[in-house]
Amino acid sequence: MAEGGSAPRRRRRRWRFADAVFDEAAWSLLVAGRPVELEGKPLQVLHELLLSAGEAVTKAELLDAVWPGVHVVEASLTTAVSKLRGALGEGGADVIQTLPRVGYRLAGPVEVEQLSTPLAPRFAFASGDPVPGRPQWVLEEALGDSGADDVWRARHQKVHESRIFKFADAPDRLRSLRREVALFRLMRNVLGDRRPCADVLEWNFDVAPFFIEAADAGQDMRAWAGSLKGGLAAMPLERRIAIVADLARAVAAAHGAGVLHKDLKPANVLIETPPEGAPVVRLADFGSGWLLDQATLDLHGISGGGFPPGEDEASTRSDTAAYRAPEVTQGGAPGMAADLYALGLILYQMTVGDLDRPLAAGWEGEVDDPLLREDIALAAAGDPSRRLDSAALLVERLDTLDQRRKARAEAEAEAERREAERRREDARATRRPWIRLAVGLGAVGLVATSTAALVAVNQKNEARAQTAAAEASYAFLVDDLLGQANPLSGSAAEETLAAAALRARSTVDARFARQPEVAAGLHLSLATAFVQRGQYDEARRSFGLAAAAYERAGLQKSPAAARARLLHARAEALSAQPGGLATAKTLAAVERRNLGPAADKGMLGFHLAQAEAVIGFFEDLDASSAAFARALAIAGTRPEGLSDRDVLLVRQQQAVVLMRLGRPAEALPLARRVAADWARTLGPDHANALIARQHVAQARLMTGDLETALAEADALLPVMTERFGRNSRYTLGLQSTRYEVLAALGRYDEAAEAANAVWRGAEISQGPNAHQTLVGLNDLGAVLCRTDERRQGLRHLDQAYRASREGFGDDYPLTHVIRFYLGECLVLDGRYGEAKQLLTRVDRERVGGLVGDAAWGVMLDLALAEIAAAEHDQAALRQLLPRLSDLTASDTPPFERRRHARLVRSG
Repeated sequence: MAEGGSAPRRRRRRWRFADAVFDEAAWSLLVAGRPVELEGKPLQVLHELLLSAGEAVTKAELLDAVWPGVHVVEASLTTAVSKLRGALGEGGADVIQTLPRVGYRLAGPVEVEQLSTPLAPRFAFASGDPVPGRPQWVLEEALGDSGADDVWRARHQKVHESRIFKFADAPDRLRSLRREVALFRLMRNVLGDRRPCADVLEWNFDVAPFFIEAADAGQDMRAWAGSLKGGLAAMPLERRIAIVADLARAVAAAHGAGVLHKDLKPANVLIETPPEGAPVVRLADFGSGWLLDQATLDLHGISGGGFPPGEDEASTRSDTAAYRAPEVTQGGAPGMAADLYALGLILYQMTVGDLDRPLAAGWEGEVDDPLLREDIALAAAGDPSRRLDSAALLVERLDTLDQRRKARAEAEAEAERREAERRREDARATRRPWIRLAVGLGAVGLVATSTAALVAVNQKNEARAQTAAAEASYAFLVDDLLGQANPLSGSAAEETLAAAALRARSTVDARFARQPEVAAGLHLSLATAFVQRGQYDEARRSFGLAAAAYERAGLQKSPAAARARLLHARAEALSAQPGGLATAKTLAAVERRNLGPAADKGMLGFHLAQAEAVIGFFEDLDASSAAFARALAIAGTRPEGLSDRDVLLVRQQQAVVLMRLGRPAEALPLARRVAADWARTLGPDHANALIARQHVAQARLMTGDLETALAEADALLPVMTERFGRNSRYTLGLQSTRYEVLAALGRYDEAAEAANAVWRGAEISQGPNAHQTLVGLNDLGAVLCRTDERRQGLRHLDQAYRASREGFGDDYPLTHVIRFYLGECLVLDGRYGEAKQLLTRVDRERVGGLVGDAAWGVMLDLALAEIAAAEHDQAALRQLLPRLSDLTASDTPPFERRRHARLVRSG
């Protein structure tokens, strides 16, 4: 069945050059208007030259494209070119030019015409025919919705096992098959048993018809839905949603391996229904797939992937229109968000029980469940920036749908109860108006105290007292509601009240519809609590709700609203999530402009300085240090509302900046004083005191006191695990410190365990592409490269490098760090050319700033010297060796000392 109810169509190109026309789909050549009989290989050579018209195409490139995976002599290419020139007539040699010692070029102007024609069967296969080249397999039924009859289920004549065969009859289709095999091999290498696709078992790329042979992984989603008794709509909704959750899980796994599907639709989703147990969902047809980083195949030693230059643009339009993301339709490059859009559409269709239903205007009215409406809207938003950040987030939302429904029902019931109470109170007040006059602003209770702030908004003296009371009520709400779940409250890290926080948020606007400034304060307190818990997505939503409430109250220009925006900016920077830093910079810049001369004084100046300091921490340490100094200077004026804790927190952050600046000797005494002050004021086991002790251990590491640093970190780890939880960013930060110490001591197996804990923990708590997640993945890869598991280390580093470039940009400091470690690992693996390309692009200053070691560059020089030695570049080696003298010091890690010694001996 065709997608969208329209006849399937084939995109093709028609090339016009000289007096010839080459039709890509028909695979035919006309010269002077007459058809020319020509063998397949010369036509394939022509096709490759047309793809790079006017440019040199090397002999090696042509041999690899036309004879993939086959060793042939150069004479075969010469013969094919000769036949092609003969077919083009007298001017053939002028059109197909020989470039001595290079290859060939197609000269002259070339016109390309894009055509779309209805698909016709490509093959004259019939049920019962043997598979070409596999006589033991018999074709059983044609599959797919393309109308090309190029995908068949076949059955073995003796053992009766079924397999899926996909055929190709031309180089463009062969390239798609090769791409599918390459992506399967990549996912098998990276994901192992977690690979989300049907296994490709064998392939034939030598003799036409070309094909791949895959395991039979069940029916496609359309056929599966059609086989259900009563149809898809008769299946319980929960089971349909579970299918989509498994589909999103499969897409998330592919994305984790760096693979985009790019043609996600029901026909490419396989569902296997075992006799017992739940259905198994897999992805099919990666022939239009895309790599987030084209170098990944080389890194995994996979060749013949079918990703030649110039092919990407064509492949962006091979997916099915109904499921194509708007940004791709408009000519944009596909990304993970494009696959997510298709997931959102499939979620909608599965929810309404109709795989042909378009996501048209008014679709919300067809989905009764408000939470599913929200999930669909977030996945299939027209603007990719408004979609969920990853398929993994959609998995989490669908897996927790029952819990979310329960939380919402409880919140609505509570809101209804409170509204009924409010109506009863209004009725009593109407009967006895003197009650309001008598009680006035002195009404007892949380709601009355909060409401008093509104009454007093224009009464300067009284407003100050009532605002303080309102803020106390917000703190009371957060402390009582989240106290046991908030890791910074000093209690255990069990997240028993996390759902309660979300319930509370859903009731705020309805409960305080007449007091929007009170709602704003409550949303802001919840946002702050979510930030402390590391739940940045929920914090972001609460900050947005606070801003909207301030606007409803007409207070968007008030100091309270400005403070909320600055706290939001600080949280975005702290999140270390893709796009967070850019959002933080924009928010802070707007507030600095709005505040004008007041930007560097008072409490708003203090909050602005803090926000700018945290932003600078991730990209400009000197600016960060200056901003913290400015915050302390403002604190010295004791502005109204400043607490001793505010000042202590800035001092603690300043110690971290000193470490990042490579000044651990100054940071260590400051960190120790801060830890003592927190312990004295809040107790030695309070969360802030524990975090300060972690900073002390980090400073000891950076001053070279490794054994003491490790002892302190090991003693602190069980306490922080109990207080914050295993996957808290604070506990993971301590694990990172342990990793650095263990790696410096040469205890690589233990270091790998610590790095793996950081990676897996941050992936769970913050997402697969968060800054801390990528730090853990990089550290794990770097340490494995120093063991006999170097190949696995390379895979981890490649995954981290791709994710950092995709999420944060090519010039982000962490991207430079990972680039170095990936290049270093390639050096250790003897792949000097690839390593050199990476290492020469490493920014020493950015890496040194992030790792907090101004002398870090010696490690880069060591790797570059090893490359120079391997390439026998004596001039470069003579220039680099004197820079490595620091590696003879006793505190140099043993692994690096041995590398340096080998280099000196070889020089």
